[in-house]
Amino acid sequence: MKIPIIFVFVCVSIVTCGKIKEKTTVKPAEKGSTVALVCEGVHVHGKLHKRHVIMNGINRPYQLAMYSHGHKVFFSYNVGEDTEDTFGIGYVKINDTMPTEIKDVKNGFAVAVHEHTAYFGSPHGIYADNLTKSEGDIKHIVKGFDIWDMFFHENLYFISFPKQRLHKYHIHHKNVTLQEQIHEKIYQFVIDGDDDIFITTRDGLFMITSGTDYRIPFEGPKVFRAIEVNHKGVAHFCAKSAIYVAHKKNHTLIEIARVKNIFGITFDKSDNIVYSNPHEIVKLLPHDCKN
Repeated sequence: MKIPIIFVFVCVSIVTCGKIKEKTTVKPAEKGSTVALVCEGVHVHGKLHKRHVIMNGINRPYQLAMYSHGHKVFFSYNVGEDTEDTFGIGYVKINDTMPTEIKDVKNGFAVAVHEHTAYFGSPHGIYADNLTKSEGDIKHIVKGFDIWDMFFHENLYFISFPKQRLHKYHIHHKNVTLQEQIHEKIYQFVIDGDDDIFITTRDGLFMITSGTDYRIPFEGPKVFRAIEVNHKGVAHFCAKSAIYVAHKKNHTLIEIARVKNIFGITFDKSDNIVYSNPHEIVKLLPHDCKN
């Protein structure tokens, strides 16, 4: 049974179910009277953002990946009962009311998107979908592995289950190699814009600086539900109730937003955060609290 380990965040004056209500006093047209304006949202880097719900009613959406050209968010989700772990992969487009399931991938669990290709991981390996062609043009590119997680950086990296070892699928050579330099069992793996590597293990988060093999432990949460790198190359780490970025000089995590029950994270083309909770996919948009 696969139980992913993931992260996101919020700022507060009054906290209610992951939302922040910030009271601001304003003067209405009637002379001498005032009224409290309540602004709801999530603070990201100290700035208020409103929650735009892309879709709700989904059962445990994990592993978010954005295809900006087609305005699609891909994700894995539970297609069985709450007491079951039966996964599928789907996507939602703007104004959709229901997710579209990728039916060619059975029990799909992991998702990655690079340029115009979506990659879907399952107990049967990895499938590639050319998003510029009609639906159904899905190829089975890697066999013989049960896929836990994936990350694209020049090539496609994936973590196999249950051994939790890191492999690389070489896009041009179309072969798979075990990444022996990552010798430990890992849950997540990313490479940021500085070519520094971040991995998570049962002992927490570690950074491997580019060109070295020394593991630098980070202070802070030990369990993460998701890690993703935005378009600026900044790695974001989702613990259960907050999103963090790394302070590389003192090896600590900086909380940039507090969001309750985060399951997954990705970014739109403007680097706005898109996250999931147990039943929603939500985009955070800057908000000035005037409307």
